[in-house]
Amino acid sequence: MPERLPPAQRAPALVFAACLLLVAGSAAVLFLLKLGAGPDAVREFYLGSEARFTSPRSLAGLLETALAHLVAMPLALFAAIHTVGWAGALAPRLLARLSAATFALALGGVAAGFAIRFAAPWLAWFKVVSFLGLEGLLVLWALLLAAVAWPPPRPAPRGARGELPVGGSASGPA
Repeated sequence: MPERLPPAQRAPALVFAACLLLVAGSAAVLFLLKLGAGPDAVREFYLGSEARFTSPRSLAGLLETALAHLVAMPLALFAAIHTVGWAGALAPRLLARLSAATFALALGGVAAGFAIRFAAPWLAWFKVVSFLGLEGLLVLWALLLAAVAWPPPRPAPRGARGELPVGGSASGPA
């Protein structure tokens, strides 16, 4: 069982975990609404579509989106990963692998937009896979963060000599 966070850190960590879930859910909705539900829709989003009268994404537009992501994502991921790691919720090797995968998917998702638009449109599948992988890992980090922040269960009340009270059980009153 991982260590728990000290009482003063539990509430902020739980709120942060809830915010990560909110971010993941919002990102999923925005991805579907703006980019679409598959590689073809993603490719069309970046390259434009004559049928839909949309222009290809500009370098300035891609940079504006990338900048916000390159600032916010590492900070949020670092905070979640650091807290989970400090609490000992995962073995060090697993923590390192999940951390590397999370940062790689985040960076890959940002870079994929540029690659689709300017180099290799067939990488639209990579954008979808990066996004889905990052979403799954965000949910995992939020759940791990909640696990180390959740208050521990209270011990069952014991009598003066350590026995359970009459009519009670270890799990509570009958």
